Amino acid sequence: MPELPEVETIKSQLSHVLPMEIEDVAYSDVSDSIVKDKDFNPKGMTLERVERQGKVLRFFFTDQDGNEWRAISGLGMSGSWRIATQEITEKHTHIKLIGTNAKGPLHLGYIDPRRFGVFHLYSPPNEATWLTRLGPDVSKAEFTLEYLLMLKKERPNKVLKPFLLEQNFFSGVGNYMASEICARAGVRPTRRMKTLTKLELEKVFMAVKIVLDDSISTGGTTFSGGYQDAFGEKGEGVKNLVVFYQKICGLCKETEVKKITLAQRGTYYCPHCQK
Repeated sequence: MPELPEVETIKSQLSHVLPMEIEDVAYSDVSDSIVKDKDFNPKGMTLERVERQGKVLRFFFTDQDGNEWRAISGLGMSGSWRIATQEITEKHTHIKLIGTNAKGPLHLGYIDPRRFGVFHLYSPPNEATWLTRLGPDVSKAEFTLEYLLMLKKERPNKVLKPFLLEQNFFSGVGNYMASEICARAGVRPTRRMKTLTKLELEKVFMAVKIVLDDSISTGGTTFSGGYQDAFGEKGEGVKNLVVFYQKICGLCKETEVKKITLAQRGTYYCPHCQK
């Protein structure tokens, strides 16, 4: 599923075509499984900007009276937004925002073959309530080494790799990132928080930044049949992976990568590089 780097890529691409005057909104016949809340109708509003928190996109609308409204877009396992200057007819397009920007006609479409994504049309207070479920965004200043040290004390028995996937503690981290973070930090994904030294937690903290930078710089990471950006292009982050879906460790270049299952998720590590 799209993780922080993929969502950041789409956010940046959407941001370049905004603001947008919304002239019409269209939903597919099966969009009710995606559009969970409808506090307002975007038709006739202006989509001013898009921001990202963790793995979700935040849409900011203003109505004709200057009141602000919000939407939260979670991409699920297969969701993405498309940008076009004409009607989007791609299969599995479930939400269409139709209008104009400074350059002319603009179409934004939410595409989701598996329909696990969500789109909440919220008043600001309801959006604020929803966002309380997310922990610190690992790409922002709120995510610190001190925070990791605190978690070691408060959650000593948590197993590192599954813990990294808990969005109420590590907002933005997904499965491939979690395996890569453990690899870059040189610690095994099976380690419990209480066993990690301060130096090892420092390495985890730095590994988060390395993995993020590598994937964002290449437009996200696409696996077979997976993520596409707002222009239908695949990310090239696979070239930076050192253990996830790899046969030989990309760090030591010689050890066979092991695959195990932790919390029902495929997990990869190098027996030589990770202790």
